Amino acid sequence: MSRSIAQSSLKRLLLSWLLGPLLGLLAVASVGAFYIARTSATDAYDRALLDPMQALSQHIETVNNQPILKMSPESLHSLFTDAYDSLYYQLATDNGHIFAGSLRLPVPPRLSTKPLFYNAIVNGRNVRVAALRIQLDDSPNYVVIQIAETLTKRDHNLYEILAIMIAPALLMVLAAVILVWFGINRGLTPLQKLQADIAARSLRDLRPVPENHAPEEVRPVIVSLNTLLNKLAAAIDGQQRFLANAAHQLRTPLAGLQTQVEVALRSDMSDDLRATFKQLLVATQRAAHLANQLLTLARAEPGALHLMSMQHLDLANLIEDVIGQWLGRANTKHIDLGFEIASAKLWGDPLLVGELIANLIDNAIRYTREGGYVTIRCYQDTGAVLEVEDNGIGIPESQREKVLERFYRVDGSPGNGCGLGLAIVQEIAKLHEAELVITTPEHGRGTRIIVHFPQQTA
Repeated sequence: MSRSIAQSSLKRLLLSWLLGPLLGLLAVASVGAFYIARTSATDAYDRALLDPMQALSQHIETVNNQPILKMSPESLHSLFTDAYDSLYYQLATDNGHIFAGSLRLPVPPRLSTKPLFYNAIVNGRNVRVAALRIQLDDSPNYVVIQIAETLTKRDHNLYEILAIMIAPALLMVLAAVILVWFGINRGLTPLQKLQADIAARSLRDLRPVPENHAPEEVRPVIVSLNTLLNKLAAAIDGQQRFLANAAHQLRTPLAGLQTQVEVALRSDMSDDLRATFKQLLVATQRAAHLANQLLTLARAEPGALHLMSMQHLDLANLIEDVIGQWLGRANTKHIDLGFEIASAKLWGDPLLVGELIANLIDNAIRYTREGGYVTIRCYQDTGAVLEVEDNGIGIPESQREKVLERFYRVDGSPGNGCGLGLAIVQEIAKLHEAELVITTPEHGRGTRIIVHFPQQTA
């Protein structure tokens, strides 16, 4: 029960709780109106059958101890002619002998001097019958008078009464439905605005939800939600501080260690010891690279939004600033590092966007074989677009979502990467509400990563 209620919308629940009983009352009122209308119509038309019955009783005489009806055909025709219904009559003695009439009906038992009304069928048609047992004047004989009438007027009158009684009720229910629907929509408007405000937020927006315009009944929920948001923000902030502090603490000793290893490699030593120091240098460089990426990742976390310095940027200028950092590495691997850049405006944090560019170039050079190429492009479309293309090992389509996860590396990947580069790119892209797409270049080999920043609005 509670599960079904939780899964239903509040609007549907309110409508069912309000309109359900209202429609139930309408149904009960309609049934009551039907019985009242039918009883009223039946009683009125039953009483009307007593008039021809009285007229017939006044024209019954006894001749030779036998009752006869002394009434002209014209009078009978006038008495039993109706514009809507067919009228029938039957006169019979106590012993069942029918001496006048236009129908054949069995005489009901236990008749008294009070009229008896009942339903019957005559010639395949439903009729209403009035029966009365009377004693003739100056005679011990009794005569049973039966008059039957079809139900056309009764049914028509019944429908008219029902329409008169139910039509206003239906109009009232319809008006109530419209008013209830309008009232519920108006009453739920604050909730809808609250829902729209929460839905419009990104996962990085942990600001408290405003309570001022929320209905009183919803405020405890908002208070609880704000408490949860505050705890979540505190947890994220603590995680970032820990990650940033750990990265900072690691960078200095790792830099010192790397320097000491490089100095040691310049001195004379045996080949075995030199090989050991080279392995130590590679491990130290990898650890330093990991520390730097962890620090960048901490800055790109959702909770670091308040630390961003948003301003007008041009991708072309940012790329030109980092070109020199990668030419040496590209030349070492004999990689053709090319640039096709045009002015591309965006609104963003220069440090983080620079890290995004650096990680994409680093990733492309790291996983491109010697003699390959890496091309960096930027141009203006509906927003600024950055492309980094290589002819390296490529990323299988089935793993393009996974490579955006932290510490995930494609099986068989060369080099000593730590699996954070594209995860950092993804986080920075999300912070800037940019779309990141991984595709394959037209020639069918390598990787093309496209970052489409939104149109500049600030």
